[in-house]
Amino acid sequence: MSERWARYDAESNAIDNLEKAAHFLRTVKDNPEDWKWVVICMFSSLYGFAIQVAKGNDDSSVITVTKKGHSRLLSFGDALKDCKVTMGARSALVTTEKEDWAIDKLQNAFRNKFEHYNPGSWSIEISGFPVLIFHVVNVIRRLALEHNFYTHISVEQRANLEYVLDECVFITGKLKAIYA
Repeated sequence: MSERWARYDAESNAIDNLEKAAHFLRTVKDNPEDWKWVVICMFSSLYGFAIQVAKGNDDSSVITVTKKGHSRLLSFGDALKDCKVTMGARSALVTTEKEDWAIDKLQNAFRNKFEHYNPGSWSIEISGFPVLIFHVVNVIRRLALEHNFYTHISVEQRANLEYVLDECVFITGKLKAIYA
C-alpha cells in the first residue's frame, strides 16, 4: 500500500479554515447551529493570518519557550498587536472600531465559549452574526492579501483565497438582509 500524506503550513491552514467557514456560512440559513462552526473556523483563520503576518520571515519569532521547555505559540492578542505595528517594509494593520468590536465579540463572547464549553445550555441571538463575520472577513482580507509579504501561496491559491473571501462577503450580505 502506498503512503498518502496531508500537508499543512501556516498559510494553507488559515486558508483551509476560511474555506470551512465559507462552507458553514452556506448552511446556516437552514442549520442555525452551524454558526458555531463559522465562528470557530473564522477565528482560526484570523489567528492563522495574524500569526503569518506577525512572524514576517522569522518563524521562531512567534514561538516562545516556557520555563518547562515547551514551545508556545504567540497569543492571538499579541499577534494582532504585532500586526498593528509597522515593522520594516510592512505597513501596520489598521482596524476600525467596528472591526475591533467584531474581533473581540467573535473571540470572547463566542469562540472561547464554544471551544471551552461549560455544561449547561446556551441560546444565542444569531441575527447579529452576519455583520460580525463581515467585519472579521475584511480584516482577514487585509492580513492575507495586503500585509502578508512573506506569503508562500501559489497564484492559484491566491485566486482561490480571493474567491473565498468574496464569497464570505456575498453570503454575509445575503444573510444580513434575511436577518434584518
